[in-house]
Amino acid sequence: MRRRRIRPALLLPGLLLLLAAVSLPLLALLLTDSGKARELAAVAQASVTAFAILAGGLFAAYKLEVFRDFEPHLTITHDISHRPVSDSYIHISVSVTLHNSSRVKVDIVDGIFRLYHVAPLSDEQVEQLYLEMPESGSILELEWPVISESQLARGEGETYVEPGEFHQETIDFIVSSDTKSVVVYTFLGDSRYSITLQGQRGWDLSSVYDIVNIS
Repeated sequence: MRRRRIRPALLLPGLLLLLAAVSLPLLALLLTDSGKARELAAVAQASVTAFAILAGGLFAAYKLEVFRDFEPHLTITHDISHRPVSDSYIHISVSVTLHNSSRVKVDIVDGIFRLYHVAPLSDEQVEQLYLEMPESGSILELEWPVISESQLARGEGETYVEPGEFHQETIDFIVSSDTKSVVVYTFLGDSRYSITLQGQRGWDLSSVYDIVNIS
């Protein structure tokens, strides 16, 4: 079982509250003959009580994620279409719509648009996919063959998505006419993240698309 670590920022107020809870009643008992001392102890106790209420409220807000809306949140949707462009090739158009559902603007600086080949595959290819599948055994972690990939690179402040607003990117792929099913994958990262292809942080979406009714 994973043990939860106590954050230092929460440990210090707790220690102060414990010290005050023990020392203030003791101080009041020792200084019963002094009116001013009793008044000082009463004032200190009231201050500690107010601090305890404030600390408790902040801790509850932290645990309940009251301030979560001040982190960036991006919703990605795919609108995919296709058409034949020759006897041997099909054009796939992907409209990627970004919706900023948070209260802070999102500055898109990095992105990946990738197309995976799902069907048809040979029996040997499918068997190899299962052999290379991660130990978690999730079907979502199958590493389908990559058909094409496009990377997005923007300067900071070039592509802002303001709170409540939408932004759209369109990506085009060309695939063989015998392709029947693909996976469209999109990853987008905000400027506040440190983004690398090996350690991506941001938002992503995968959509399975079947190529049918080619005329």
